[in-house]
Amino acid sequence: MSVQINNNFQKNANISMVAQLLWKTPGISRVEIARRLELYRSTVSNIINTLIENGVVFEEKEGEAMPQGGRKPIFLGLNERFGCVLGIELQPAGFHAVVLNVFGRALLSQSGELPDLPFNEAVEALVGGLMPAIQALEIPLLGVCLGIPGIVDTAGGRVLKSDPFHLTDSALSRPLSERFGVPVLVENDANCIAWYELASNRGNDLKNFLCLNTEFQTEGARFGETTGMSVGLGVAVGGAVYSGSRHAAGEFVSQSWRGGTHGQTGLPAERMRLVKSDPEAFAEWTVDLFSSLATLVAVLDPEAVFVHGELARRSEAVGAVLRDRVPHFGTILERTGCELRFGTGDDLAVASGAAQMFYMNLFSVPACTSGDMGAEVDWDSVFELTARNRP
Repeated sequence: MSVQINNNFQKNANISMVAQLLWKTPGISRVEIARRLELYRSTVSNIINTLIENGVVFEEKEGEAMPQGGRKPIFLGLNERFGCVLGIELQPAGFHAVVLNVFGRALLSQSGELPDLPFNEAVEALVGGLMPAIQALEIPLLGVCLGIPGIVDTAGGRVLKSDPFHLTDSALSRPLSERFGVPVLVENDANCIAWYELASNRGNDLKNFLCLNTEFQTEGARFGETTGMSVGLGVAVGGAVYSGSRHAAGEFVSQSWRGGTHGQTGLPAERMRLVKSDPEAFAEWTVDLFSSLATLVAVLDPEAVFVHGELARRSEAVGAVLRDRVPHFGTILERTGCELRFGTGDDLAVASGAAQMFYMNLFSVPACTSGDMGAEVDWDSVFELTARNRP
């Protein structure tokens, strides 16, 4: 039995290495793949044949023969229609959903309020309601990935704690996977942003960075109890998302926070209610946030700090506050060679990152991932799904 397990592991690892190289550098030949990965040409040919048979790879065109003669190289590409992944961001104020193909192109998207049901039932109804539109794409669905605020055990498929949704040790992955017949992953929303940036920067090997996800929460929203800006922190180390020893990495509190203080900052609740509408309250909160991050950047030495959500939509105002009131943050960036990069503020960033999490793990060598994703994210399962669901 152990021999079979090792053989299956090695087979999936080899497929992942080859597919990852095609994902990063489409239009490469079998010979070049074998050279870069230091694999036998026969091994690469067998893997490519398997990927072609399962509709993942196709032969693009024939290249020019080498001066010394021999066969002309055949360039390979990934089939953008071999499968798709549904990513959903869940927030008290509503949801954002997007279906991505393997190259990160959005095939459809939808936003709205969560169904008026208990949380787990609301998520099941939401996913079920999206299925007809996904089926109309006539592309096999490979998985469903959920991004949610809180402490999440991705390997176990459980939300350990989510204050915005009043959840404690809630199983999500397995019931939904059994209901819809595909792997279902659940991840912290800020970690989804980190997966998004890992996938977006896969060609330049950016591996160590921080991601800020910031959104304004409204007290009147369903499930919502407080008003103010929420902050999630995603941490990427060595090309994988770091979740911490208890899955709580990225649960941010600012330098002004004290024990017993509600929320993530020590700023008064009345000031937090004004952060969205009052420029001075926004500036105070921004100073508190980036003063807290300065030490973290100095200690962790990341290559970049990515900013998404509400702060990305207010990048000019944030830049002015940093120049005028938090100059030491810029000094730390300069000293460490770290870049501050603002996203577009796209509402679909978390949902897209959730979907990209699936692809990042599918195309990663198993031993090099951040851990078992708690669902069948491997090539054997993908081949089975595509064969069963291909139009």
